[in-house]
Amino acid sequence: MVVQEIRKLTGTEMASKDNGRHEDYISFRDIWAFLQRHFLVLALASTAGVALGALYIANTEPTYTSIARIVIDREQARIASQDASTGTIIIETAEIASEVEIVKSEAIARSVIKQLNLTEDPEIQTSSSWRSAVRGALGAILSLFDPATEDGAEAAGEPSEEEVMRRTMAGFLGRVSVRRVGQSYVLEIGYTSTNPVKAARAANAIANTYMQSSLDAKSQIIARGAQWIEDRLVEIGRQAQEAALSAEQYRNSNDISQVGSAGIDQQQLSEISSQLLAAQTATAGEAARLATINRILAGDLPDSYVGEALSNTEINRLRADLGVARKRLETLQTRYGTESEPTLAAKSEIARLESQINTELVRIQGVYRSNLDTAQAREGLLKKQLDAIKGNVTEKNLARVQLTELESRATTYRRMYESVLQQLITTLQKQSFPIGDARMVAAATPPLAKIWPKTTLIIPMALMLGFAGGLGLAGLRDLLDRRISSGERLSRELGLPTLGHVPFTRFQVSGSKGALRFVLDAPYSGFSEALRGVKSSIDAAFPSGGPIVVGLTSVSGDEGKSTIAANLGQLYANEGLRVVLVDANFRNPFLSLQAANSGTKAGLAVYQGDEIPEHAQSEKRKKDKLMQMEDGLILPVLTVEQIRKAAHPGHRFGHLPALKKKIEELRQDYDVIIVDLSTFATSADTRAASAHLDGILLVLGNRRKMTVEWLASALATFGKSRVGILGVVFNKRKTRRWLHPMGRKRREAGGRHAI
Repeated sequence: MVVQEIRKLTGTEMASKDNGRHEDYISFRDIWAFLQRHFLVLALASTAGVALGALYIANTEPTYTSIARIVIDREQARIASQDASTGTIIIETAEIASEVEIVKSEAIARSVIKQLNLTEDPEIQTSSSWRSAVRGALGAILSLFDPATEDGAEAAGEPSEEEVMRRTMAGFLGRVSVRRVGQSYVLEIGYTSTNPVKAARAANAIANTYMQSSLDAKSQIIARGAQWIEDRLVEIGRQAQEAALSAEQYRNSNDISQVGSAGIDQQQLSEISSQLLAAQTATAGEAARLATINRILAGDLPDSYVGEALSNTEINRLRADLGVARKRLETLQTRYGTESEPTLAAKSEIARLESQINTELVRIQGVYRSNLDTAQAREGLLKKQLDAIKGNVTEKNLARVQLTELESRATTYRRMYESVLQQLITTLQKQSFPIGDARMVAAATPPLAKIWPKTTLIIPMALMLGFAGGLGLAGLRDLLDRRISSGERLSRELGLPTLGHVPFTRFQVSGSKGALRFVLDAPYSGFSEALRGVKSSIDAAFPSGGPIVVGLTSVSGDEGKSTIAANLGQLYANEGLRVVLVDANFRNPFLSLQAANSGTKAGLAVYQGDEIPEHAQSEKRKKDKLMQMEDGLILPVLTVEQIRKAAHPGHRFGHLPALKKKIEELRQDYDVIIVDLSTFATSADTRAASAHLDGILLVLGNRRKMTVEWLASALATFGKSRVGILGVVFNKRKTRRWLHPMGRKRREAGGRHAI
């Protein structure tokens, strides 16, 4: 049981208070519930979108587009855009894009308009964009208030020919489309019109006009180019002649008979330089050998490092004898000792051989010194010859360099002259027979199918736009709708738990005793299942073993709280508990009237506890319990009149203390006491009586007509009272049959009733 201090809180404050404990998230179930809740709005919006699309298709005049294809000929482009030296074709994407813009240019459009006489075409003249329509409407409105505008319009008269042409050109270019096909050199030229034949004729005219204008432009360019090349050829010829004369005059003035003599001098100079380099290399080699042999004789290096020593037969023989003598010395020292005569003789032999090797190395040293002197002498001689040749050639070399520069200049001018002459010949050939860069691939033909309006595109798009609009309206409706549409919103914004949802029921069960005991007549219906769930929630809120007093109230009338109170009592009585109903609705005593008028037909009976003496009341309660079990659970009802009779006759509002006293008396004799209260929004009796109850059930039967703010304001009428609110029961909930797969079986088991 939730005990709350109810005060005047707005829905926004309660929502902000509860947001600290819960995090909002959207699941697929929420989306599906949203679509079901706004199914009608979405269906109507989608239908409206499809209807508007169909209306647009029906009222829109069909248009056709005819396409002509032309190709920029690569072979002709090779002639026009080929590099002269490498032969590379220079055609880039920018050039193709330039051709596309040329096709859509005003010059082509003007020529086609004149050719087809489109200035009198009503299709182009009467069509206008929304901007021109707005400007025209504004101009018409302003003309009504400005008399000078009318005078100016009369003075202006008919539009000029140029104005008509400009207006026609704007409408014509709006119907032309040009695009490149992929990465190829093919251009598609399209024209849109309501007449397919006119569209094909205009597309072909644009293509032919473009090709003719390209050919004319090329002819003019070639003519201007030929004239420029001819003038340039004369200038280059004159410069080439002057350069050749300057070279000859310089050769004669410097006594240079032929260019070949300079080559001979250079060859001699090169040969002597090579010989000098070789002599310097030989000198360095001999000096290195001499230095090495000197180190060997000084004892710094072994004689095996000298190549001459290695290839000398005498030295090799002496080395072999020296090796044999050393081995014999080792043997003799081992056998006879180091001071024996054979050992001393062997040592003398070794000394003699080493002396002979040293003598041979001295001889080789002399040879190396002689070779070094020869190399140095040869190197000095070559240096003298090189200096002599340099002195003779230096003066002529300077003259030859200047002459070479003059001859190179003359040769360059001569080649330029030949190249320009060749270009002039090629240009004159093109001028005599010009070839365009573009040619027709496929001429335009009248199209068989319209391009607009497309039914397969407009209808789905209209359906999607309508559905999107419906979603927007539904979302706006949910955003602005503050009605209590679900228990989740009630729990989130006001903190009230939801105990159950009782479905809408017509109570048309054959043979039943009325709606006040429908829970027993149709035990497997949705109504009964919902009330059983509410009963379980009530039981869980109270400890077992003691009597419970539960009150039922609502915000306004006709929300079904009395019906729910009676059926809840039937459920408790069906479990063998002692149950009594207390009608505390002093303004509209529905249960009292039913108990007094219908009696057992409604499953109710007027409470008789006050008319029986105290000593016989226990026997009467036993008989009441036996009657409930035998006669289909007849519930006693403490009526409004009985409460008022128990009140003090001098008190105006004495029924409230009497109600409190009766409830205290009933606690001694009954297990469950269900009190049917008045609507708390308009009655102070409910707020006063709620303090004597263990808990209150709030029944909401018209939740779609009730906002969160209204319910919060109604609950605030309790003031600072501490009220045990068990929860909220949603009554008269309309459910769809496809949401309840067990609904059919429940209806069959419970009888004929509508949910």
